[in-house]
Amino acid sequence: MKKFYISLAFILMCFCSFANYTTPGTGVIWNLNDLVANSSGDVSFDGSSYYINDTITISNTDAIQINTDETVKFAGATYIYVLGTLLINPPNQVLFTAQNINNRYMGIWIDNNSSSSIKKLTLEYANSLRLSDCSIVIDSCTFQYNSALSTFGNSAISLFRSNPVISNCKFLNNMRAAIQGGANISNAPKIIKNVFMGNNTLNGNVPQINLGATSAGTDTVKIIDNQILQASTKSGGIGFLPIGNVYAIISGNTIINNRYGITFNGGSNINSIISYNIISNNNTDNNPATGGSGIAFSGGAVGSPQNTIVTGNEITGNLWGITMQGHSQPNIGNLANSDTTDDGKNRIYNNTNVSTPNIALYNNSPEPISAQGNYWGTNDPVEIENVIFHQPDNAALGLVNFSNFILPVSISRFTAQWQQENIRLNWQTENEVNSDYFDIERSTNGQNFTAIARLGASGHAANTTSYSYLDKNLPGNISTFYYRLKQVDNDGLYKRTVVVALNKKDITKLKIESYYPGIVSSAFHLNLLSDITRDVVIKIINTNGKLLSSQTASVLAGANQLQVSFKNIQVAGIYFIQVQAGDFIQTIRVVKL
Repeated sequence: MKKFYISLAFILMCFCSFANYTTPGTGVIWNLNDLVANSSGDVSFDGSSYYINDTITISNTDAIQINTDETVKFAGATYIYVLGTLLINPPNQVLFTAQNINNRYMGIWIDNNSSSSIKKLTLEYANSLRLSDCSIVIDSCTFQYNSALSTFGNSAISLFRSNPVISNCKFLNNMRAAIQGGANISNAPKIIKNVFMGNNTLNGNVPQINLGATSAGTDTVKIIDNQILQASTKSGGIGFLPIGNVYAIISGNTIINNRYGITFNGGSNINSIISYNIISNNNTDNNPATGGSGIAFSGGAVGSPQNTIVTGNEITGNLWGITMQGHSQPNIGNLANSDTTDDGKNRIYNNTNVSTPNIALYNNSPEPISAQGNYWGTNDPVEIENVIFHQPDNAALGLVNFSNFILPVSISRFTAQWQQENIRLNWQTENEVNSDYFDIERSTNGQNFTAIARLGASGHAANTTSYSYLDKNLPGNISTFYYRLKQVDNDGLYKRTVVVALNKKDITKLKIESYYPGIVSSAFHLNLLSDITRDVVIKIINTNGKLLSSQTASVLAGANQLQVSFKNIQVAGIYFIQVQAGDFIQTIRVVKL
């Protein structure tokens, strides 16, 4: 993992000399039209788009405000330099893009202020959003096709002694890392509920989130509830290679299809908690000599290990589960103390590579490792020993204590389907042990999930148990709904499923407009309205649930009349007519004379 070093003085020397128009410094609050009127052509407007033709500086007492949906196109090598305040919050989107995508602009540089706020901005074909000595809000933005390798910045968001809150954003197909800070430069971003996908298109040796030193206390780095998805074959998920101290919380993230999941290099300067993440299939380079760990720890010195707790994570499908080198010695589960935050609860299984197949934990260090209270893919101690590489395999290595291993919480199936205008969720568990409840979580954008219902668990250990929930309270004007399931044990250990999605275009639009008679002698009549040509299955069922007859009828788009024969049903009584097409099911009660 490569790191980026540059002094602020050098940046100032390189870039401030190019600034052309500077706002007056009189406390003005301007919009883009004001810049057009006052910048003597450095900002222009053609009736649909604004053009930044040279670098613009916002003086430290001034503000630029963009509250409408706009497109702003930058000339090559230009940027907005913010000493004052930049406020972007449109109804839908402000687009910052290049006048010529083959001649990139620098982007935005916000320097020594925390008053700026950037929301609903798409920044593309730039170098970077550069933050120096500031703590701002960046929310619901998209960063794509950025980072052209310059001293302005080396990632889509480049940090220099800055502590921004970055939430609900998308980082897509940027040329280097999505978010980066220098190894020896303290930054403490809060990175929450973002999507990272396809970054590092130059395929360099950098992770999608690439950080160095941080600060303590309230300035702890927090990387929470993000989706860190497939990147280039050389790109990891999250990496820390600090010169200085690290204080980090990494929790609730989905980290899949990277070269590796998470890596920390250092000793007692590393203070972190890695909890309740899904870290799966990080094997894109497929070379165990260069990566592929779900979590990799390295560095440290004798008597100076990392202060890292690893708990509640799902680590599966990587080349390795967890690997340790040097004297890093993370805490992967310690049941011998009174602290319950380090009680293991990780699930580490089905990780393999050609060099050392099926290794869940590789302790390539002389230090003993505590890894109690975890699940290793089996409840057989002999088989667990086979997936842990440590002192019994090489006398020079430290011993791993994997006692008090646990059984898994297993969700074998989770599906969603339309049921008329509602959504039916179904799932099954197998070998359910100590399971407490399920939270059903819904999202309308695939990023921000909210618990909409809680169902108690049966707790059956030996059986397959089925569950179902009908979501009747769907918000309007939403085209796609996303669901995931959170299963929680009695001890607080939880696991989330993959996300399933349904689009409204998939709703079966079929309506029974009328039917007659309610008391049938020989035939029953249905009037159906269908949005498309389709097959409809019509069944007659008795009160014991026995299927008496079934017929398939083809209906056309529009109004249709169907007849259901009762001639072969001789016994008088109550019957049910069931009409089914796709996710549409409706049952009608009739009486046969």
